[in-house]
Amino acid sequence: RMLMERGIEGVSIEELPASGLELLDMVLDYDKVVIVDAIQTKDGSPGDHYIMAEEDFKRTVHGTSPHGFNIATALAMGRQVVPERMPKEILFVAIEAEDVDNFREGLTPKVSASLPAIVDMIERDLIR
Repeated sequence: RMLMERGIEGVSIEELPASGLELLDMVLDYDKVVIVDAIQTKDGSPGDHYIMAEEDFKRTVHGTSPHGFNIATALAMGRQVVPERMPKEILFVAIEAEDVDNFREGLTPKVSASLPAIVDMIERDLIR
């Protein structure tokens, strides 16, 4: 939302509760896509962030499952089925979450405090 408030010219910013195939529809026909999402790792601290490329997720591509498609699988499918409509570059900004076990609206204070610097970095380094 902080990026949306900046009104960056020539940049489309969407907030999506979607994943998998729904997300695939949203990335078609863009040159570059930056996906921001939460992550929880063993050694990370809340608010840490990691920049990853689409290639970093290749090992998580799998066939269909009862739970649908993960992001990596959906993107790989898009590259096979409609390669001419897929972005040339897809980057992920994964922000270390503090609590992924309990549903809540909004962010924890530690994660919220890290956002201004992360948003600055996204605007400066990834979408300009």
